[in-house]
Amino acid sequence: MRGWWRSASIATRVFTQMAGILVLAAVVAFGLLAVDAQREREREAAVASQELALAMAATPTVRQAAAAAFAAYPADREAAVGGATDAMQGYVEDVRAATRLDFVTVMHPDGTRYTHPDPAQIGREFLGTTAPALEGATFTEVFEGTLGPSVRAVTPVLEGDRVIGLVAAGVTIERVGSLVVARLLAVAGMLAATLAVAALAAWLLARRLDRATGGHGPEELARLFAAHEAALHSVDDGLVLIEEGAVVLVNDRARALLGLGERVPPIPTDAQLPHDVRALLEGEGGQVRVGGRWLVVARHPTARPGTTTLTIRDRTELQRMTGELDAVRTLASALRAQTHEFGNRMHTVATLIELDEPRRALEVATAGRDLGQRLADRVVGDDEEPVIAALLLGKAAQAHERGVEMHVETHLAPGTHGIDPVDFVSVLGNLVDNAIDAAAERAARTPGAGQAWVEVYLDEDEGSIVLQVSDSGAGLGAAQRERAFVPGWSTKPAGPHGRGFGLSIVRETVERLGGTVEIRAGEADAGAVVTVLVPRPEEER
Repeated sequence: MRGWWRSASIATRVFTQMAGILVLAAVVAFGLLAVDAQREREREAAVASQELALAMAATPTVRQAAAAAFAAYPADREAAVGGATDAMQGYVEDVRAATRLDFVTVMHPDGTRYTHPDPAQIGREFLGTTAPALEGATFTEVFEGTLGPSVRAVTPVLEGDRVIGLVAAGVTIERVGSLVVARLLAVAGMLAATLAVAALAAWLLARRLDRATGGHGPEELARLFAAHEAALHSVDDGLVLIEEGAVVLVNDRARALLGLGERVPPIPTDAQLPHDVRALLEGEGGQVRVGGRWLVVARHPTARPGTTTLTIRDRTELQRMTGELDAVRTLASALRAQTHEFGNRMHTVATLIELDEPRRALEVATAGRDLGQRLADRVVGDDEEPVIAALLLGKAAQAHERGVEMHVETHLAPGTHGIDPVDFVSVLGNLVDNAIDAAAERAARTPGAGQAWVEVYLDEDEGSIVLQVSDSGAGLGAAQRERAFVPGWSTKPAGPHGRGFGLSIVRETVERLGGTVEIRAGEADAGAVVTVLVPRPEEER
């Protein structure tokens, strides 16, 4: 039995328990009603018997016959009893039959019966209590007489202050029981109907529970819930369940990523949540920036209408590593371009020397010396600057290879900006790359557009580092400038490593450093100008 109970589903347990409770409640209710009905019928029988006994004791027929018998008694007992019986038996029986009582007995004060439903009992002694009536009182009792146990009332027949007879009227317990049974049968029918309706409701509830719980038992559901909670709060991804526009389930990781704090679900998505969090919960997914973090959101509709699951992955660290890798790749590409240019230049110089053209060899060797010397001075002048200077030297060589003239103007003293060189390279390298691509592409598409150029301007303005990159490219329209920082968006065809992440990385890096970045059109709406303002770190001020 215990094994069956443990293996039973919640629905089966609920139905069994409810059915048992309903049956027990019905039995208890029926028993209480039976006891109450029995007592009520006995009370009603006592009242009816008392009323009839009082009425009979007051009738002239009974009073006259009792007085005559009392006067002749005990001198001529038999004659007195016989005369009283002849005077009252028919009358009393007619009244008894009309009132549906079981007996009405008129008797001498000593208990000798004058009347009785059974004529054989006339003249015999009354079975029951008479003492209170002999004292002039009317009372009721339950007593077993000749007809069996009965509820009876006994009252005196008075002549002045003298008791000249007694009247007893009553109903047998058997008749009271039959009346109670008739009433209880109706009650039992009502209880049975109520029990049937309640059992049907319990069965319907059990069916709904069975569908809701998948037929699992409570122990199995407890294990599933424990496993669910463990998995929900141990995964590194954020999980959010949205149902009818409200967050109904959220794990610890999602709380941390979205900054929900101690809010208790359900949390309406239109509640007082930060704008970026509402955009994430109500959006279509993809890469979203929330509170300084880059989050990748995937929406998964469920089988239940109006319910959606969100999977949230933190890609902030990956973005940072991507920026660093992009900076390294940019630096490596710049160094390869610089190596290639200087290699070509050295081959040319060597050839000119062999041809006994020292003046021409000197001209080739010193070409671009101003930019190279200025950046070389930085390389020698500060431990922080070699990476940045090498980047600019390499980018200048890369621009030269693509037919783009690159100008660099800097008013930053060596070692004064205090920005991590990796972040500096990530921002400046991506901006210069985009500028060179734009200038070279326009020059290739529009041969008469003039010399392609890129300008890099570095300065300090009211405690902020200024990085400004301008180009002679085709520029960006107003709509394009708004979308330029969206990850994956680009005006160029996709390359082997993807496109559209350079400006996204620039914005992420600049905002992480507490700065701003903006794009505007160049002079006469030609080209683009990207300006970055980054606060100087506190320790460097």
